[in-house]
Amino acid sequence: MLCDVDSSEGCKNLNFLIIGGDDRLVELANIFFGKGYQVRVHGMEKAANCQAENVKSLDEAVEKCDVIIGPIPFSKEANQVNSSYSEETIEIENLFGKITQDKKLYFGAMNKNARELAEKYNIKYTDYHHDESYQILNTIPTVEGAIALMVSETEYTVFGRNVLILGYGRIGKLLSEYSKSLGAKVYVEARKDEDLTWIRTRGMNAVNLKDLPDCIGNMDIIVNTVPAVLLDGSKLDLIKKDALILDLASLPGGVDYSFAKEKGIKTIHALGIPGKIAAKSAAEYIFDTVLKRLNVD
Repeated sequence: MLCDVDSSEGCKNLNFLIIGGDDRLVELANIFFGKGYQVRVHGMEKAANCQAENVKSLDEAVEKCDVIIGPIPFSKEANQVNSSYSEETIEIENLFGKITQDKKLYFGAMNKNARELAEKYNIKYTDYHHDESYQILNTIPTVEGAIALMVSETEYTVFGRNVLILGYGRIGKLLSEYSKSLGAKVYVEARKDEDLTWIRTRGMNAVNLKDLPDCIGNMDIIVNTVPAVLLDGSKLDLIKKDALILDLASLPGGVDYSFAKEKGIKTIHALGIPGKIAAKSAAEYIFDTVLKRLNVD
């Protein structure tokens, strides 16, 4: 066991490096710094509020650390570490080539290219984005951000609106309850019989995927959580012109965007909501998850 997350001294003998990322990782560095951990950052020279030392040299930064924590998503470009606060291009292969086997690596949502490079360089890593507890907690700011968009991007209240949520996973479950609590008439699309039953028992309208065309034309707000194109041209053709479509699915999303634009339907692809509306909470979730994983990896 490397450290005890329940102890104030746990892990404080380790040197942490936080690399790249957005506001979430800036706040993560501040959490480590504020709690007295040995932490430095790389690729954050433009982050004015980062309290940890920014090391300009990638070689020095990697050499002197025990644990590396990367952003979520790890990469927006195929070959580069996601780095919103740096003018430097941090090449994934260049980074991996400097990492020795004695270092612990924690990254979020690695793409296919990064996974292949990790295998090439025999890099052992933990994708903290796949930690179920982290995923559940991270759902909270995603849902709160979705609700905020539902309010700010329409000219009516959520109360009394017909709201359709596509998918009944973590986000769909919580978002449907939030929407219901605000007085919306909630419809939830799901595939599994047990999910459809749960939706009905919670006082909402259960919609089987095959029955989607029968109700979609009556919806004021449609929120997609499914990483597949459910809202294709045939579905979009049925949607009211003044409806709002909010797509929470990761790239490439769940909407035929060109067709939606052609039809004049307001569509928002809301990516990375936790980092935009609740960076400090999102950073706390990463901090707790990484320290927990250090005990088992």
